[in-house]
Amino acid sequence: MSLKIMVADDEPKTTHLMRSLATPLGHTVLPFGDYRAAGQRGETQRFDVAFVGMRLPELSGLELAHRIRNSKPNRETVIVMLSATDDVAGLRKAFGEGADLVVAKPISADRLRRMLVAMDLPEWKGKRHAVRLPLFTEVNCTWKERQFPLRSLNISESGMLLQPAIDAEVGQEVALEFKVAEVHASLNASARIIRKEGTRHVAVEFISLAPENQNAIQLYVTGHLEVRTPREPLNLGPRRLFRT
Repeated sequence: MSLKIMVADDEPKTTHLMRSLATPLGHTVLPFGDYRAAGQRGETQRFDVAFVGMRLPELSGLELAHRIRNSKPNRETVIVMLSATDDVAGLRKAFGEGADLVVAKPISADRLRRMLVAMDLPEWKGKRHAVRLPLFTEVNCTWKERQFPLRSLNISESGMLLQPAIDAEVGQEVALEFKVAEVHASLNASARIIRKEGTRHVAVEFISLAPENQNAIQLYVTGHLEVRTPREPLNLGPRRLFRT
């Protein structure tokens, strides 16, 4: 599938990088230096992906994201905000205006390539929330003021598979603390136990995620969706989501 990509950023190197990676993959890149024109085009022409700089001289990147998200052709468009900082307040505003992802600059060529490949996968739309991917990290689990040192086996945007199991029963809530080193994030999440496999494994689903934590998980998932062979189908659906 060929993607139609909008790039609206005040740094020319963003457009150069995008073109150098997207064009060989068969995608079309439309750059906009006039951000008001980008907003006007976004209201009349459909894009598969829009990369928008957070701070633009003539029109706020947040305003542009809002305008794109609320236009009829682009209600389902993937909006990636490019931020010069890791400012949490800005990230939350970006999600509030309709952004799907927020990436801190400078964005590496490898991360951008992985994102483009992931967004071109048939599984991307509608199914990426259920995709589980390997993640091996230490997890501090708290239940009824008791702490349990666990280790994750995989993660999705909806939950995690942990080992070993703990005393808590299915349906009970726990607090989790863990790191995703690849995206330089430390996360805190509330979760609910949805399945136990004896004393070996416990599967949890996230109850609430702060926007910055949600973004970190999305970045991790997006960066690894391509890491599978054609013979390794993605595990989708509630019955297979957390199985090893």
